[in-house]
Amino acid sequence: MTAWKRTRAVLRPDTVSRAVALAIETRRGVLVVGPPGTGASGCAADIADGLRAAGVPVVLWDDLDRRAPASSELPDRAVVVGSARLGAALPPGLADQVSARTTRLPLRALTRGESEAAVSATVGRSLSTRLVEALWAGSHGNLTALRVTFDDLAARGLVRRAGDRLDLTVDPAEAVAGVAADPRLWVDDDDLTTTTTAALARRITLADLEAIHGESAVSDAVARSLLVTRTDDGVEMLSVQPPVLAGALRDGADGLRRRQVYDAVLRGAAIGGTDDTRGEHGGTRGDHSGLLGVHLRPGHVLPDPRVILWALAQGRDVDAATTLAAARAALDAHDYRTGVDLRHAARRAELDMTALQEAELALVGASCLRLLDRLQEAAAALDEAQVLLEGIRGTGADVDSGPDADASEYVRVLIGTVTARADLAHYRDRHPDTALPMIRDAHRLLPPGHEAHAVLDTLTVVHLTYSGRHREAARAYAELTSPPPADWERRLEAVHALALDALGRPDEALAVLRRLARRARTMDHHAWASEEYLSALLSVVLHGYGVTALLAELAPFYEVEQDASVRIDHGMRRVAEAEIALSAGDLTGAVAAAADAVDTMEVDGPEDFLPRAVSLYALACAQSGRGADAREALRRVHAVPSYTNSPVGPEIRAAEAGVLYCEGRADDARGIVRELIDDGVHGAAVRAAWIGVLMGDPETCRMAGEVGVGGDVAPLMQDLAATTLAANPRRLLDVAQRARGFGLLMVAAAAAERARTLATPGSQTCTRAERMLATTEIRGPHAGLVGLGGLAATIPAGVSLTRRESEIADLVGGGLTNAEIAAELHLSKRTVEGHLNRIYTKTGMRLRG
Repeated sequence: MTAWKRTRAVLRPDTVSRAVALAIETRRGVLVVGPPGTGASGCAADIADGLRAAGVPVVLWDDLDRRAPASSELPDRAVVVGSARLGAALPPGLADQVSARTTRLPLRALTRGESEAAVSATVGRSLSTRLVEALWAGSHGNLTALRVTFDDLAARGLVRRAGDRLDLTVDPAEAVAGVAADPRLWVDDDDLTTTTTAALARRITLADLEAIHGESAVSDAVARSLLVTRTDDGVEMLSVQPPVLAGALRDGADGLRRRQVYDAVLRGAAIGGTDDTRGEHGGTRGDHSGLLGVHLRPGHVLPDPRVILWALAQGRDVDAATTLAAARAALDAHDYRTGVDLRHAARRAELDMTALQEAELALVGASCLRLLDRLQEAAAALDEAQVLLEGIRGTGADVDSGPDADASEYVRVLIGTVTARADLAHYRDRHPDTALPMIRDAHRLLPPGHEAHAVLDTLTVVHLTYSGRHREAARAYAELTSPPPADWERRLEAVHALALDALGRPDEALAVLRRLARRARTMDHHAWASEEYLSALLSVVLHGYGVTALLAELAPFYEVEQDASVRIDHGMRRVAEAEIALSAGDLTGAVAAAADAVDTMEVDGPEDFLPRAVSLYALACAQSGRGADAREALRRVHAVPSYTNSPVGPEIRAAEAGVLYCEGRADDARGIVRELIDDGVHGAAVRAAWIGVLMGDPETCRMAGEVGVGGDVAPLMQDLAATTLAANPRRLLDVAQRARGFGLLMVAAAAAERARTLATPGSQTCTRAERMLATTEIRGPHAGLVGLGGLAATIPAGVSLTRRESEIADLVGGGLTNAEIAAELHLSKRTVEGHLNRIYTKTGMRLRG
């Protein structure tokens, strides 16, 4: 099991204590419901124990959706505590009794790792990442919705067999959007109006919905888990569950129903209001007084952007500030099409907007277009925003005064525009020579001495890192004269840590990330809610300190999995899992994870990380002896223009060198190692030399030992290179022991194998090496490098093995690990190791690599 799939307990004591206190106060029971795997049974048992401790008689009805209780008779004053899976029907005749006696307690959703296991178990097949994402997005663990979604996708021909897995042929969002579901599977006619309003107005609070439909109707929908809360801008919003139900309600709503709902929401907004919150590009959303011609009450939120879009289309009195805030909300909610439509609707309505507001609306629209992959339109919108900003500056007006040229607002929009233009240029051209001039030109639009110049300098460092020019990025970072604002500092420090990792300075990189995490805790924000931070943390710890150290650093990854507002691409997750598996020597897992990452990124992106996924797949295939697949993958990498111009460009080159070593092209591989050393990225250079060192290539060992690197893993590889050149078996065993402690099992096996070869047969060193080889298990039938792994060798003629030794030798030849052999033969693992040692003594050879 890879590190990212190790999950923590999902139940929290406060959930149990609140449920116990409520049951004691009301003398009403609790029905705990949740997606499969969330621990509904355990939560119900904890609540029952709490009630018993308080002297309350309890009857526990567990797993009600799968088995009816032995008796439905209840003692006097007994409280019912039950559990069931979300979306599963209760036995006939029991539903009414449970509903009358209990309050429903829904548990939170699963983590992504847990959801993969739950979905695959429900379908009964191994599924690709994209298919899991689609099924989970449509159901959120509701079993009925999950089966409806899967059946619908299969009936539409969108599910195909890919090897031993089922895969999805289209984008997950597109697949789920087309699911046809019958709302009557979940909603009675009495609940239809309430849930339809929540489905049509996706940005609505509990209080607003109660104002429209009444408290009892809304409470009933919440109690049945048809409506659940989510946090948006610090405010609790309502969502319809399962999501396919919301989609069916939206699709089935006619024009009259939609107008009635939007009118009701707008009337609520007329007496409501919005918080003064901050959008993705910084700056305040402003006091939207006068929304739809009326004053807004503080403490409420802006309605759904779709409602504002409808109001614009209907010619309602919507002002520019409201439209701009709605566009930002659409971008924040990943509703990019609505963000684009709001800009077009504002133009058609000829809203009275200042030049600065027009520039910001163009910026938000361009950001939405960019995320929809409509790059030419996005570039045109950004150019328009740039022209408007230059016009404001070119008027000669003092940007520090005047309502239309407020300095902070102007600078905020300018920085957002420059950032978006540079990011788009890098995405399209993958070269810093396109993005960096845009950043340099932006300095002239700022007043001399303005603090925003530091932001532009920061952006320069970021884009040098994006292009893989880490040594230049480190120099530019050292030349920064003043720190940027906090939001930019988080982005800067994350990419700077990534550069330090490539340069071979993981100790400094980890210190940067530790400082960033401390500031996050003291400033009450989540620094880990960023792919850049998580990527840097994983790279620094894995490359610098090994797999074992990474297992102790999983807290921020778990935090993100609990935060529904943060989106981590599944392709990026699978790339991380492939890299972890490669480091641990799990080649079978590495091939599967990398192949899944490639399949996902080809459809869903991010495209700029696709070469990294393909290079990892090539390396895993090459190490597994699948040379044809490795060569084809390497050809695909080379077909991508400027494939090394990315934050992981040096790592792609390192993987390429590893493939070349496995292919027997050591001269070409050593050329890549030299280039990386000449570029100053010593950490990546040692990783590029990794396979050559494992194979004992003398020149590679010399090159790897000459560079200066920090951390634990790179010095370990240098020690392995030095001991290989010195042919010292005792020191090789010490290196193997350290490697195993770091979780680098392939390195440990290679070092122990080399020690066994060099040691005198029968010596203590040889025996230690044999024992280490017997107990260092690299997973997978072909785990290990060509020449270091593979199937068992043939037993030499004339060697006599006992029946048990022959059985164990055959199982080793079948690729089983020591633990698997022990389970197969009903022996202890230590007994198996003893038999293997006797086999080694008799044959004078290893059965594994």
